[in-house]
Amino acid sequence: MAVETDEFRTTMLADFGQSVTLTPISGSQSTFTAIFDAQHMFEEVRGSVAFSLQQPRLTCRASDVSAVVEGDSVALTVSGSNKTYKIRAVMPDGTGITELQLEEQ
Repeated sequence: MAVETDEFRTTMLADFGQSVTLTPISGSQSTFTAIFDAQHMFEEVRGSVAFSLQQPRLTCRASDVSAVVEGDSVALTVSGSNKTYKIRAVMPDGTGITELQLEEQ
């Protein structure tokens, strides 16, 4: 159960997020605000080969992305460059926030 309101989530995203353009597989483009993160994950293969894997994602209001499906695309600015990502997973957390796992195109 969420303790904050949708208004609070909007304020948080306005303070820390950026504008993102969604291009769905079918339908028209739309824009919403989200927080971009590209956390590095340290992985080991069979305990012998280690490598770092970047996992880009967006944190957004569930109400802004309720119609988003895997395969839709998003465009945003990352470190001063325009980037386009394909949405690989839509993960609502049940509190009004949804995380979108991304893959660079």
